[in-house]
Amino acid sequence: MNEKIVAHCNKCLGDRNHQILFTECNEWANDDSPVYGAITWALIKCLGCDDVRLKHQHWFSEDADVDGTPNTYTNYYPPSVTRQKPIWQRQFFPSALRLFQLNSLSDEIYDALGVGAYRLATMGIRALVERIMIDAVGDRGRFENNISAFFEAGFVAPKQQDTFKNILIEAGHAAMHRNFKPDAEAVNTLLDMVEGIMRSIYYEPMVAEQVNKAIPRRR
Repeated sequence: MNEKIVAHCNKCLGDRNHQILFTECNEWANDDSPVYGAITWALIKCLGCDDVRLKHQHWFSEDADVDGTPNTYTNYYPPSVTRQKPIWQRQFFPSALRLFQLNSLSDEIYDALGVGAYRLATMGIRALVERIMIDAVGDRGRFENNISAFFEAGFVAPKQQDTFKNILIEAGHAAMHRNFKPDAEAVNTLLDMVEGIMRSIYYEPMVAEQVNKAIPRRR
């Protein structure tokens, strides 16, 4: 089978030409009424990186537009990824157990982002920020106390503290309590912010220590 389609590639992070490796189409109809539809499964391979995914399409005669044409719905498995985790988060560092533990929560945030569950992703970011603060300064009992201690310890620069508190934190609160519906761009912005903090707390000190060990000492 040499048929090709254009689809999103999770490794290339963009629309790429794909080869259809296998297709299975199941058409169905209701014997008691003029209702019918179809479900199609297709195994596709990216012609750029050879990544393989499953494409699922389905339509139903009673779900149609104003012209009577059935609406076709498409899903991919694994879900489409629009953002890759930073390389330093995907690496395993034996000395960074704390970062490894936070990565499990970060993985769930990326999973939510991949399926368009932007509110869940935003709530997850809010939870991740709290985990980072407690790990860095301990649990001070109240959320506001944790923020104050985090600021006092110097983990957030003074010029960035307002953004941290009123955007990064507040977005999670709004998604939980005020029906805030962020889009993909908003979630990516929040991830940029929290990953910048994670990098400065967990990753950069490890890399700096490696460089420090390699620097010749003065005699």
